[in-house]
Amino acid sequence: MSNLEFKYMQTKKGILDFAEPKLRQVAEKIDCFFVDLGCTDYVKTIYVGYEINGEMVAALYPHPDHLEIALSLDETFVHPLIGTADHLSWRTLPVSAVITKAMQFNSLKPVFKVAFSRVLNGNHAVSRDNEYFRKKRGSQRGRIASGRSPKVSKKVKLKKSSSKIQKMK
Repeated sequence: MSNLEFKYMQTKKGILDFAEPKLRQVAEKIDCFFVDLGCTDYVKTIYVGYEINGEMVAALYPHPDHLEIALSLDETFVHPLIGTADHLSWRTLPVSAVITKAMQFNSLKPVFKVAFSRVLNGNHAVSRDNEYFRKKRGSQRGRIASGRSPKVSKKVKLKKSSSKIQKMK
């Protein structure tokens, strides 16, 4: 990757362009949605972050075949497109939504509003400590060393035959 390409990737457009064209439009809609709610957006190496009053509301990670949006929701929040975000190591964003089709965006708008409201009103009390992630990594490392696959809870698996997301144990 050239220096020019790297600098382009450090822009919001560069990060959003990482998604396939159909999902790129959805990524741009998600970006506008959070900004219109009143979030301040910023760009990090691989994601676009959204915050209000210095507190994280969401983080958008474009992938070539899907979009992942880490959200400031409770870990028990139920929605068919929501799964755990343990793999992202966010202290205050424990769940994430996965979008594979443009039409899924509309069903997530109310969810995005809930995440925004929780932070805006000071009702988002999830803040994982270092011990949570240390235990998570340790249990996975032990399972891998023993030849067993890492234990993953609420892993989101995309079915090829349908657009539904199936939660696995």
